[in-house]
Amino acid sequence: MPIKGAYLICCELAGKMRFRRMDDIDILVKREDFDKVCTYFSNLPQVTFLKHKWYFEKEFSYSFGTFKCHMEIHWLLNYPFRFFFPTKNLFFRAIQPDKSMRLMPSSEDALLLLICHSLVHISFELRETLFEEIGLIINQTEFNWGKFWISSAASGIEAYIYSIVGWYNKETNSTVILNKRHLYARLLSNWITLRRYNQMPHWLRRIILEFPFIIKPTLWILINTLQQRR
Repeated sequence: MPIKGAYLICCELAGKMRFRRMDDIDILVKREDFDKVCTYFSNLPQVTFLKHKWYFEKEFSYSFGTFKCHMEIHWLLNYPFRFFFPTKNLFFRAIQPDKSMRLMPSSEDALLLLICHSLVHISFELRETLFEEIGLIINQTEFNWGKFWISSAASGIEAYIYSIVGWYNKETNSTVILNKRHLYARLLSNWITLRRYNQMPHWLRRIILEFPFIIKPTLWILINTLQQRR
């Protein structure tokens, strides 16, 4: 399953963007297929595996002539104590566009994945095309807000998702209806602007934009600290 930027390319949404920075190609596989997929790629002469600190993904460099591409194979999107988004749910709701083995996430899951991934990086950066990508995904004919909010409620970070969608409304003059009253999320989306975000130091972004929304922030601080000491 292609995710993130690879999803935009496969859905022919990337071509509607003037610019999108793409650092790597992300491929999601089922847990039971992870070792098999990694073994397959490790046996290719043009592949070099790279060390990575996350237990749920493998990074490698794929060479094609003089061109090198950074790729990542995942069986999990992130630690479940950060947000809850099981891979099996993505595959259960997936769409098979053709007879190949490739599956595509539903448009609702693609948006949920995009916003969840933004939480991972929110203290360091806000992708410059985040709101443009949100607009492209929700304007697909099959996108359904009802299904999206049901999945969002199960993620454990619904308040964060509300804050990002509220921020999207403000930045793009859109009118996506937010039915629930997540007070902090509403206050944040009304106050935050791209200018204020860019002026914030890293530690302040973490305090205001990340920790209040993570499912188990204390556990995340502990894991992150241990990894940095390795």
